[in-house]
Amino acid sequence: MRAAVWYGGKNVRIEDLPVPGLNSRDVLVKVKSSGICGSDLHAFEGRSKRRVPPLVMGHEFAGIVADAGLEVQDFRNGDRIVVEPKIFCGKCDACRNGKTNICSDLKFIGLHAPGAFAEYVKVPAEDCHKLPDNVSFDEASLIEPLAVAIHALEVTPKKTGDLLVIGAGVVGLLVTIVAAKTTRANVTVSDVLDYKLELAKRLGASVIVNSKRQDLSEKVGELTLGKGVDAVVEAVGIQQTLQQAMTAVKKGGHVTVTGLQEKEMLIDVMKLVDHEITLRGGYMYTTADFEASLNLAATKTLPLNTLVTHVFPLIDISKAVAILTNPNEEHIKILLTP
Repeated sequence: MRAAVWYGGKNVRIEDLPVPGLNSRDVLVKVKSSGICGSDLHAFEGRSKRRVPPLVMGHEFAGIVADAGLEVQDFRNGDRIVVEPKIFCGKCDACRNGKTNICSDLKFIGLHAPGAFAEYVKVPAEDCHKLPDNVSFDEASLIEPLAVAIHALEVTPKKTGDLLVIGAGVVGLLVTIVAAKTTRANVTVSDVLDYKLELAKRLGASVIVNSKRQDLSEKVGELTLGKGVDAVVEAVGIQQTLQQAMTAVKKGGHVTVTGLQEKEMLIDVMKLVDHEITLRGGYMYTTADFEASLNLAATKTLPLNTLVTHVFPLIDISKAVAILTNPNEEHIKILLTP
């Protein structure tokens, strides 16, 4: 089978690899569509510390069952599926409480095991979800990042009032869409790229702010009469945007960080304590969040295809990487089709 093997930086090569063999509870998926995640981009830029080359990446994907292990009962060849790419133990305290996203032995397809930038990928049967016929494979490749957005809002208590989303990448835009569709919050989105902000406005943001040209804290002050926003979802993960979040949130407010770029960042602990701000991480999603994402996608009320700006055949992955790593290119979500 053809697969895109990453060797570090922008060095990714199309190679011929064996089709994966199956254990008794595995499913072999013929990949139909896979998305390039922002975390994959960090690898192409040489900034990912968790990915070790050589590696077949790709964890946002959907496809068709091509084969199944002897103990698999729920899936047959030809079934349309979308994959929840977590591999969790099911036995630790977190798993027993439904928090599979923080399993004590969590692994990830495309990070710890070969991923979906290939014609075929092997996955545990328990990670497979049947895909309704009304959801296209390209739409299904966005169900995984949509689950990230759903989880971020699920752990952020404020569902009314003022919500600030910092970062209009794929996750930030999906948070915007879900918040606009399912909550009564007034959504403000900040970013430094106008084309992303214009899309955020079309997807439901009440206010957009280019924080390169306008002081975000001043704008938030104007919008909230000096109080600050009720909640912030920080979807970038760098020092500057975390500080923006802490400055923009009101006393007693909530900040959820989903961005994963800088490992260590400074915060104003005095303000955190004095203002009783709740600062939390929002990591990935639970299985319940993934199922909610699939169900929401199936309602066809979310404009998921609006986020897809480019589709490349797998053999042209180098062209996709060139666009992703070029700061002058406009892109949101890039998909690969084996």
